[in-house]
Amino acid sequence: MKPREWYARLVVPWLLCWAVSLVFQPAQAQNSANPRWNLLLISIDTLRADHLGAYGYHSVTPNLDRLAKEGIVFTQTFTSVPLTLPAHASLLTSTYPPVNGIRDNGEVLPSSVPTLAEQMRAHGFETAAFVSSFVLDRRFGLARGFDDYWGEFPLYRFVGTDPGTIQIRGDGTEKAAANWISNQASKRFFGFVHFYDLHGPFLLPASWRARFPRRVYDGELAYVDDLIGQLWEGMVHQGVADHTLLVITADHGEGLGDHGELNHGFLLYRSTTHIPLIIRFPDHRAAGKRIDTVARLIDIAPTVCALLGVPPSPSFQGRSLAHEIGGQVRPALPAYSETLYPYRQFHSAPLYALRSDPFTFVQAPHSELYEFRKDPAESHNLIHTNQAMANELHAELDKLAGAMAHGPVAASVSPEVLEQLKSLGYVGTASPHNAPPLSDPSLPDPKDRISMYRQVQNAHEMETHGDTRTAATRLEEIAARDPALVMVQIEAGLARQKLNQYELAAKHFRAALQVDPENAVAHYDLGISLGNLRHLPEASHEFELATKLQPSYSRAFAALGSTQAQLGNIPAAISSLDRALAIDPTDLDALLNRGNLYLEVRNWEKSSLDLRRAVTLEPENAEVHHALGTMEFYKGDLNSALKEYLRTVQLAPRSSSVHSDLGLLYRKLGRNSDATVEFRRALTLNPKDSVALDALQHDH
Repeated sequence: MKPREWYARLVVPWLLCWAVSLVFQPAQAQNSANPRWNLLLISIDTLRADHLGAYGYHSVTPNLDRLAKEGIVFTQTFTSVPLTLPAHASLLTSTYPPVNGIRDNGEVLPSSVPTLAEQMRAHGFETAAFVSSFVLDRRFGLARGFDDYWGEFPLYRFVGTDPGTIQIRGDGTEKAAANWISNQASKRFFGFVHFYDLHGPFLLPASWRARFPRRVYDGELAYVDDLIGQLWEGMVHQGVADHTLLVITADHGEGLGDHGELNHGFLLYRSTTHIPLIIRFPDHRAAGKRIDTVARLIDIAPTVCALLGVPPSPSFQGRSLAHEIGGQVRPALPAYSETLYPYRQFHSAPLYALRSDPFTFVQAPHSELYEFRKDPAESHNLIHTNQAMANELHAELDKLAGAMAHGPVAASVSPEVLEQLKSLGYVGTASPHNAPPLSDPSLPDPKDRISMYRQVQNAHEMETHGDTRTAATRLEEIAARDPALVMVQIEAGLARQKLNQYELAAKHFRAALQVDPENAVAHYDLGISLGNLRHLPEASHEFELATKLQPSYSRAFAALGSTQAQLGNIPAAISSLDRALAIDPTDLDALLNRGNLYLEVRNWEKSSLDLRRAVTLEPENAEVHHALGTMEFYKGDLNSALKEYLRTVQLAPRSSSVHSDLGLLYRKLGRNSDATVEFRRALTLNPKDSVALDALQHDH
């Protein structure tokens, strides 16, 4: 629709004001800058603004509320996207998702996009980040500019473990941040601290859970509040708080059932897009001030630059709020939000929103208009009673989206990453490069599918808690209602795979590939099912397809290598494992398998290198010590072999194979009575252990 004339009158000064804010700072903003202050930026993941006492909630956050009274509260701040990685990319680059290329979790920030940390480091700051979730792991590009980036999540450590271990509980993060800050006494620093505790799965300590029965979200918030209080009090005690600018915000909120959304990412209502913003000055200026102007997540980076006397990067899309802090009144800029998650992951339309005070317009197959100051719950859709305003905001949104249409493309998402994100509740598998339409009325409206989406989340929750059989049935029922839901077909297949029902699993992966033939994850998982059915040539073919579609798919290369080894093609197997380890040098299984293959071809040197790298990664891994013992046995170093086998027995006392191998070693050493004891232990654990049976029959 053609924009109305008022848009032309408003948008030109808006664009000019935006451009000027990137280059020039008024005298008042310049004078407010302090070149000696540090910066502590705290992001509380998944925090709804309306759950803080400072924003009107019954208080469970005494520390945050006190800091808010000592600082400035922006009451109307909105995120760019209700997903963790894209929102933090906006926070730390001052750009909207279409401009920085990060529009979903698991993507990689293009190296061409400058970051706040790079800007701060270039102007003399020591920089460190403390992240609490795999979703912000350094592999996604946000580590650029940070001297230290704390929070490591090696994938091999989490295979088959509880999903909750893919995050770091807040007390660990607070301790690491406090230790780093205590060593910066004589240095000017920028510290970024990320707490993930409000994002499920919850790791709330039992003592805190007991204080908040049936209110785990509030309990997690109270817990994080306590940790922030500890961190800040430590800085006060050290005298660091006296010259540290403190900024507290969130990446997005949480649905908590509002509009049918339990979590976040699927819809764009205020519950998931309205975030807190608290700025506390070391000199307590403007303490207790509340600013009701619409602010945006992308405004934070240019604001702290202005307050610290650091030039903002020319790439920053936001504008400094120093003017509002200083009492100047300017026309607010509209706040843009988007979510492509329903489009990419749930065969539904993408959503886009524009908040232009006092209205919120949500572009969807059934668009919505709310007056957010009068209707913060967004329960009264004005789209039919104020169509003129809806049309104007729709035109403005289209104009803004068009101006951002040629941003960089994020690097391809790794399928291993998708598997880990799935364990955190992000259950998609689509390619990140599907270009979404700004409007497509042929696609279902996400709000009309929220019930179905919740059913998928519930099924995933069942599986997490061990009820895989029921979860599989629920997922199959959903897939039958809409076979084009590729993600649900794959989820159903994975559930059947976990139940060792490989024929049924393969059926679902093939159904997914009928809709999306280039889905590397579906090819990989089909290969896993076929391999377990002993259809090895067909499995090898699926793994090859997965690696061609996703050349960064290290696990597919590793599975291909394992299958090739079973088919007897050792050189090809080693080559595939080489590819896997070139992509992910920490892949423990690939190291172990390649080390064993080198052992089979009697390449002791390379076998030793791989197995010793593996034991460095996992010093307590019984399989690795067992393989090392076997290598030393065949090399003829029987004392070293004995050491490794005894260590394996300590780590895996119920493994029949290590007892039988230890028996063979004892026999080689002439310790026949010890050998007999080990063979009998092996048979006690596994009466069909062929090595032990043959050895004892030989004795008779």
